Amino acid sequence: MAAEKEKLIEHENQCVVDHLQMMLQHVMGIRTAVESLQPLNLQQANVKVNQLFTSVREMEETLGPFRSISLRQGCSSPEDLGKPSLLEKLEDVQKRCVTLKHKAETFENIVCVLNREVERASVSMTAYEQQHKLDQEKIEALQTKVRQMERATALKDLAIAELELKFQAFEYSTDNGIFIWKISDFSRRRQDAKSQRSPAIFSPAFYTSKYGYKMCLRVYLNGDGVGRGTHMSLFFVIMKGNYDSLLKWPFKQKVTLMLMDQTNREHVIDAFRPDISSSSFQRPVTEMNIASGCPLFCPLNKLDSKNNYSREDNIFIKAIVDLTDL
Repeated sequence: MAAEKEKLIEHENQCVVDHLQMMLQHVMGIRTAVESLQPLNLQQANVKVNQLFTSVREMEETLGPFRSISLRQGCSSPEDLGKPSLLEKLEDVQKRCVTLKHKAETFENIVCVLNREVERASVSMTAYEQQHKLDQEKIEALQTKVRQMERATALKDLAIAELELKFQAFEYSTDNGIFIWKISDFSRRRQDAKSQRSPAIFSPAFYTSKYGYKMCLRVYLNGDGVGRGTHMSLFFVIMKGNYDSLLKWPFKQKVTLMLMDQTNREHVIDAFRPDISSSSFQRPVTEMNIASGCPLFCPLNKLDSKNNYSREDNIFIKAIVDLTDL
C-alpha cells in the first residue's frame, strides 16, 4: 500500500502539467457550452444550468490537490523559465471558473424570469381557453336560435303563400256559373308549353252557386293528345267541393267554352253536354276528376299577335255553365 501511494505521488508530481492541460480543455468545453446556451427551451436550459453547476463543483474539488502541488513544485527546472508558472495557470483557471459561475448564475436568473413569464402566459392561456369555450357555447346557442327562426320564417312564408293563393282564388272566383280567365304573360307560357316545361295550366276554381258545384279549366297552350302542336286544347274539370253531398250526381249541366276576341267580333266557341257515364262527371273522390273537353279547341295560328285573341301578351278564356234545373 505504501509503494502504491508513493507511485501515485510520483505520478502526480511528474504529470501536473498534463493534468492541468486536460482540466483546461474541460473548462474551455464548459465555457463553450455556457456561451452557446440559448433560453429557447426552459426545460433544456434548467438541465444545462444544473449540469454546469455540477461540473464547476467537480472542477473546484479536483483543482485542490494541484494547487498545493504547484505551490510545492514552483518552477525548478530551466525548461520552465519564461513560461507561465503552474500557479499562474491555476489562477487563470480559477478566474475562468468564477466567470463561468457568474454566467451560470445569470442564466439561472434568466430561466427563473422566463419561468415566471411562462406561468403568467399559462394562466392567461387558461383564461382565454375558458372564455373561448364560453363564447363558442354562446355562438352555438345563437346558431340554434337562428335555425329555429329560419324554420319558423319558412313556415310563415309557406302559410303566407297559401293565403295568397286562397286570396287569388277568392278574388277570381265566381258563383254564378260564368267565369272569365285572364292568362297573362302569354308568350312565355306558350314557350313553356312548347318546351314541355309547363305543358298545362289550371285556372282558379269557380262555382255554379255559393254552395254549388266546384269547377276549373285546364288549358294546353301547345295542344294535348290529337291537338298537340297544332291546336290549343281546353278542358273542363269537376273538383271536389265542400257541399258535394248536397248536390245531384252525375253532373249534367251544359258547358260552353270560349276564347274571346278582344274586339268582340269573332269568339272561338265550343260547347258540350256531359257524358253522364264518364267518371269525369261523377262525384269526385279525389281533389279533381279527369278533365274533359276539347283537344282541338283552337288552331295555334289564330293565337298569333296579328289576330285579336292575344293583345298586350294576354288572352281571355270564358266558361259558361248552364244553370237550368239546378
